[in-house]
Order: sequence, then structure tokens, then C-alpha cells
Amino acid sequence: MNIYSIIVFVCIALSAILALYAIIVSRKQKTDKLQLQSKRNTVFFINLYEKLKGIRFLKNFLINIRRRLEIYNQSGEAALRKRSIILLFTTISLYVGLVLLFWFVTKDIFMLLLFMVLLTYISDTVVELFITELHNKLLKQQIYYLELLRHKYYEHNSVEDANHEVCDILNQEGYFEIYGQAERINDILTSADSETELEKYYQTAPNKYLKMLAGILYITKEYGDSKNNGKSTFVSCISYLSSEIKTDIFKREKLKYALKGINLISVLPLFFFKPLRTWASGSFAPLKNFYYSKAGIILGIITVVTTIICYMTLRRIQRDRYEATDSMSKSLDQKLYDAGLFRLVDKIVPPRYSVKGNQLIKLIKSAMVPMNLHTLYTRRIVTGFIAFVAGVSLFLGLNYYTRYTILYEPQMPEGYLGGKLSDEELVKLKEITDFDRSIILAVDGKADFSAIKEYITENKLLSESEAGIAAQRIEDKIKRLSLNFFWWWQFLICIFFFIGGYYFPVINLSFMAKVRKVDMEEEVSQFHTIILMLMHMNRVHVEEILEWMEAFSIYFKEPLQKCLSNFSSGPYEALEELKEDVAFPPFIRIIGNLQLACEDLGVEKAFEELENEMAFNRETRKENSERIVERKKNLGSIIGFIPVYTMLILYLIVPMIVSGMESISAFYKQLSQI
Repeated sequence: MNIYSIIVFVCIALSAILALYAIIVSRKQKTDKLQLQSKRNTVFFINLYEKLKGIRFLKNFLINIRRRLEIYNQSGEAALRKRSIILLFTTISLYVGLVLLFWFVTKDIFMLLLFMVLLTYISDTVVELFITELHNKLLKQQIYYLELLRHKYYEHNSVEDANHEVCDILNQEGYFEIYGQAERINDILTSADSETELEKYYQTAPNKYLKMLAGILYITKEYGDSKNNGKSTFVSCISYLSSEIKTDIFKREKLKYALKGINLISVLPLFFFKPLRTWASGSFAPLKNFYYSKAGIILGIITVVTTIICYMTLRRIQRDRYEATDSMSKSLDQKLYDAGLFRLVDKIVPPRYSVKGNQLIKLIKSAMVPMNLHTLYTRRIVTGFIAFVAGVSLFLGLNYYTRYTILYEPQMPEGYLGGKLSDEELVKLKEITDFDRSIILAVDGKADFSAIKEYITENKLLSESEAGIAAQRIEDKIKRLSLNFFWWWQFLICIFFFIGGYYFPVINLSFMAKVRKVDMEEEVSQFHTIILMLMHMNRVHVEEILEWMEAFSIYFKEPLQKCLSNFSSGPYEALEELKEDVAFPPFIRIIGNLQLACEDLGVEKAFEELENEMAFNRETRKENSERIVERKKNLGSIIGFIPVYTMLILYLIVPMIVSGMESISAFYKQLSQI
């Protein structure tokens, strides 16, 4: 190798080293730049969050978003604020975009205001969809978490070591949502006061399955694992929990796929309401008279109200998570009661121990709503009053609008069967309307045909023959105006509105009670899992089982708390009173077994058939879940298309038939007079 080859080789090597060094320096500078930019973005979002909190109409919405996100977010305050602001601006952008699109399509200020009110509800739906997506993602990651936990438990035979190693794996593989929850559970297991930390976690756990898992890990740590027919009780419970999550995910995904796009279809009539009316009126002129009549206005209101109700019902069908209400803050009903309605409410509330009072109290408990009889009757009075005022306002508004159309809106010629009127015909009809209005305002409201004709001829406004035709037309308008007042039957309908509004809260509670029944069955299944974990422990007793049930309970928490407070005065009697407080057969069977365990029988023998019962219940609940999904799918499909059918039938087909029949009838009437 000559000297030149060596020089070339050295130059190439130096070039490669310099290029590699340049790449490393460039990447380091880029990383530093990104980190600096990330820090700047974080500071920006933190400052923006504080400024938005100072805006009154955004503060509550922002705090509501933050509160719903924080149980899923374990990345710190800065990330939580950033995500809250992004979701807030996404919702606002969607809101503004839909409002502009709606105005571009309809150009109707009244419909726009109505749509903006509905959008306020839809904006919360956007947040709910985002939270639901996070919830589903967490559930899917939780299945992987349980699989890892089971494998590592077989390796280490220790829940603390297994969970600690699983946390490292989840962090390395990028499952950050479930990693945050696994870290919190790990902190519970390694804490000096695990029981206190566990109780804190129960208050903030994102779902019941994580709460259940934390309890299982704690119980196994405290009492150790036990063998049941040669199988690990801990592993059996993990497997059961995993199957429950898979069933839940399957139910959610199936329902989501079945009802995909149905929400958009349900609100379509609001967008096509005005364009449909404009097209129909332009294509068939007599339809315009119908759309601006009382019947047309009422059919339009029915269409809009049906759309809103169907959309809200769809959201309730699709909601699959229980959201606890804030029982500490007073509701609007309680504030109205305290403000002065108590004087009326206290007089009509049935006695607490009467048949009606007991029925309503039982209904409130079944629906799991934080209210009492006084709050319920306050709500009934308020909703009834609102419905009554809405009815009165509707009829008064219709009367005012009818007067306006008679005096100011051009009327189609009687018997007109044409399509679209020409510009000359519209101008002529407008002149006739202005002329009729001037005569109506000039003559007495009780003027008859002869008086009107005499007034026209005396003022030489029209010829003799034209005056007769005009007088007939004006007399007809005066008669219609004289009948345009608030009738007794309209007041009677308003009373029916009040009755409907008065009973609506009770009907709503009945609906909620039926929905809660399925959730109560799932909670009883959780109790079975808790008992299965505890029943094989030598030192466990009935009171401790009740304490665990109370910690996990949502729907039976108050009766269980009452039972625990009375337990020291007599276990059997306290459990008997618990039976009376809870009229739910699956839960009563658990109480009966606990009563047997209070005697000499013991916990393990009292629940020896629990495993077989759980297997049966699992299959039953799986079948029920499939049936519920199918029912929700069919119901959602029907409800989602009701607004479209209502718009086509009530606001297109019915007006065409009615106006067409009226025009044909008037046409034949004219032919018979020839």
C-alpha cells in the first residue's frame, strides 16, 4: 500500500468520524431544542389554564373536564392541564363550526337559537365520548396487566414482587395509562398503612375492576393465598376478573358498532327542517299557507321536540358508566325548596310511613338518586309549572302568529293548484294583503259584509263588483281574527301539560330504577368474588366481610353502613334489618348465608356452594348482557330514525295531503258555482 492510499484511507476515516460527530451533536441540539420547546409549551398551557379559569362562562366547563380526566391521568398536573385545555378548545371549535354550518344551511334565527341550546348538551357528549375512549383503552390494557400479573405471581409466589415487576414491564412497553394505576396499587402494597391508602384509592379508581384488583392484592398480601381444590384462589379471582373485563369490552364494542352514526342521523332533521320547508313551499305554493298556519307550526314544534328527546334518549342508552353525583352540594330542587317552596311542598308530601310515601321512598332508593320525598315533590311542582307555562306560551304565541299571518302574510288564492307563483302574482297578492289590512284596521272589529262593502264604496277604493269580492274576503279574515283568542280547551290542554310534567320525575325514576337493576346484579357478582377470596381465610369473620362489601359498594352502601353500625348490638338482628332495607333477591341470598355464618356453621361452610353459583351466574349474566346489547341496538336503531320519519311524515307528507285536499275541495267548489 503506497503513501497515497494511506492518506486517502485516513481522510475517509476522519470524514466518517466527523460526520458521526456532527450527527450526534445535531441530534443532541435537536433534543435540547425539543425539550426547551416542550418546557415552553408546558409553561404556556399552565398559564393559559389559569387565565381560562378566570373567565366565568368557561370556568365551570373547564373544571368539569379536568375532574373527569384526572382519574385517568397519572402524568402530573402539567399534562392534566394541557389535556383539559386541548379538549376544551376541541369542543369549542366543534361547537362554533356546527353553529356556522347550521346557520349556512337554515338561515333561521329561531332554529339557530334552539340548535345552540341543544349543542350545549352535545358539547358535553363530545367530552363524554373522549372519556369513554380513555375508559375503553384502560380496560384493554388492564387485560394485559392481569395476564402479566398471573405469570409473574407463578414465578415469585408474592403479590408485591409480581406487581412491582409488572409495573416495570408496562412502563417499558408504553402502556402508560394502566402503568399509572399499577404504580398506585404498588404504592398501596408497599405502604406502612396499606388499609388507609387502599380506602383512598377506592375513592379515585377509574373503574370497578381496578378497585376489585387492588382489594384482591391487598387481601392476598394480608392473609396469604389459599388453595381451593388444588387451585390458587388468587389466580382464580384474577382469571374471573379478566373474563369479566373481556365480557364488558365485548359488550361495549358491539353496542358501539351497532349504533355507529345513529347520533348524527337523529339530529339531521334540525339541519334539513328549514331547507325542506323552503323547497316544498317553492315547489307547491299552497304548502306555504299550511306551514304558516297553526297546524303547521304545531307539527314543526312536534318534529323539533321529537328530535331533541330522541337524541337525549340515545345518549342515555349508550351511556355505560355510573357517574356518582356530588351529594355534598345542594341541587337546584333543594335550593328552591329552601327558598320558599317548602310552604307548599310540606302540605302535599305524603306521610313517610303511608303506603304512597313508602312506595316513593322505595322508588328513590331503587333509582339510587340523592333526594328525599321533599326534594322529589319540589321537582314535580317545578316540572309541572314549567310544562304549564310552556303550554300557555305555545298557545299565546300561536294566536299572535295567526294574527300576524292574517294581517301581513299574502294568502294563496282559494282553489289554487299551481306550483310556484310568478313574481307578478306575488306582488299582486302582497298588494291585496296590504289593502285588506288597512280596511280591517279602519273598520270596526264586528263589521259585517255590508258594512265593509259600504266603507269601500264610500271611500271609492274599488269598483262595485270588486268591492263585493274584497268585502267577502275581508269579512272572512275578520271572522278568523275574532276567533283567535285563548279558548277554554286550550287552558284544559295546559292543565294536562301540568299533569304530565308533574308525573314526569316519577316516570323518570321508574326508568332509572330498571336501569340500576342490571348494575345491582353486577355489584352482587363483585360481592361473590370478595367472599370467594375471604371465605378460605382462617381468621376472617362476618363483620370483616361486611366491611369489605361496604368499601366496594355503590348501590348498597347506605344499608351496609347502617348494618355495620348496628352489628355490635346483635349480628343476626342487624343482618335481618339489612334484609328489610334491601329488596333485591340476589343480595338477600348473600345476607341469608352471612346469617348462617354468624352461627356455628362458619363462613367457609355457609358459602360452600358459592363457586357453583358463581359459574351459573357468570353464564346467566353473559346471556343477559348479550340480550341487553341486542335490545339496546334495536331500541337505538328505532329511536335514532324516529326524528327522520317524523320530519318526512309530519312535515312533508301530511302537509302535502292536507293542502292538496283543501285545494282540490276549493277547486270543485268553484266549479260547482259556475
